[in-house]
Amino acid sequence: MMTGTLKSWLSTTILLAAATACGSENEPPGGDGLVVAKAAASGDAQTGPVGVALASPLAVIVTRDGAPAEGVTVNWSVQTGGGALGAATSATGAQGIATMTWTLGSTVGAQTARATVAGATGSPVSFSATATAGAAGSIALSDGDGQSAEINTALDDPLEVEVTDALGNPVAGVTVSWAVTAGGGSVAPATSVTNAAGLATTVWTLGAVIGAQAASASAAGLTGSPVAFAATGTAQPNPGSGVTVGNNFFNPATRTVPAGSTVTWTWVGTGQISHSVLSTGTPSFASSQILVGEGQTYSVQFDTPGTYTYECEVHGSAMSGQIVVQ
Repeated sequence: MMTGTLKSWLSTTILLAAATACGSENEPPGGDGLVVAKAAASGDAQTGPVGVALASPLAVIVTRDGAPAEGVTVNWSVQTGGGALGAATSATGAQGIATMTWTLGSTVGAQTARATVAGATGSPVSFSATATAGAAGSIALSDGDGQSAEINTALDDPLEVEVTDALGNPVAGVTVSWAVTAGGGSVAPATSVTNAAGLATTVWTLGAVIGAQAASASAAGLTGSPVAFAATGTAQPNPGSGVTVGNNFFNPATRTVPAGSTVTWTWVGTGQISHSVLSTGTPSFASSQILVGEGQTYSVQFDTPGTYTYECEVHGSAMSGQIVVQ
């Protein structure tokens, strides 16, 4: 016959065993054996335009003790880059897979998101994507407006425009066309392509008009096109004062003087690089020797009207100019 103490001990042991068994049968998802990982077609490492849903949804697979776990809640969140997911949560299907759409944010570059399953090994699961600029939407003036320079000379600063998408991100690879619209002169190049910063440039050489001159930049189909630039052409202070000889350029490239004027070429900022003034056409004039050194000069008096072309004997046609005698 059992004593009272023994009966009490047996009753307590049986109750504890029953409670443990009951708890094991009702263990919620997220307990032992639950594992989450990227699915075979995970949607990771995609590239797409800003503000647009990625082509493939993100996907994870959840298993319990190696078998697909159905009905497990997966929590989704964007970590960097902005943007949005289709919902905050989704549940695994019969194959243990849960998916989610991801619309990228407005920031060009790396963006991240993740999936979390409470209590699961492998959680959280991280996803990355690369956001690219959207389609070009607008063009705007960036730099080079409102300058002034002597007539027939190049402006100090290039003309510059910026092309962006609808969210203000710079767009590369867009062709911009440049044109002089008033005052004569020229732009070079006549077309240029935007770089990674969305910028395109050209150099504007003013025409012979003293006063207002104008140029433009245009890109088909973009808001803000054409972009207008203004410049002021100023009179040459002394037609006979001369031409600057620089490294690979003469400034101005075209000097207009009255007959009887003396033109003086002056070597400025050339260091130890050699240059010369070599007459190349008809009518012609006496050429200089090859000269080296800051401050070197060479002068010619032009008595007969005509256009006199010349270049640097060292650098050839890449460094050329002309004197127009009227």
